[in-house]
Amino acid sequence: MSLTVVDVVTYIAVGCIAASRLFSAVQPLWAKLPKWLAVALPVLVLSLPQVAGAAGLVHTNVDLVQFVITAVALLVPGLAAAEEARALAPKA
Repeated sequence: MSLTVVDVVTYIAVGCIAASRLFSAVQPLWAKLPKWLAVALPVLVLSLPQVAGAAGLVHTNVDLVQFVITAVALLVPGLAAAEEARALAPKA
């Protein structure tokens, strides 16, 4: 199976349209979430692959402590940035 440029662009366009409809459908639910969860959820989605990769390397207690430190180090700056971005966003 070979994809042409037109096929790839079509799939991207369809994906963008589906995502925009999904965002508009989920927006009322998103507004009802607690503020801390609405801020934390995007950061968690982006950080989970790195955290999961680090979890595969845990074999000793020292590795476990390093894993926890890595997970917190990945999450805390993102949460702070997301909180700041949400505070600066215009209210709808």
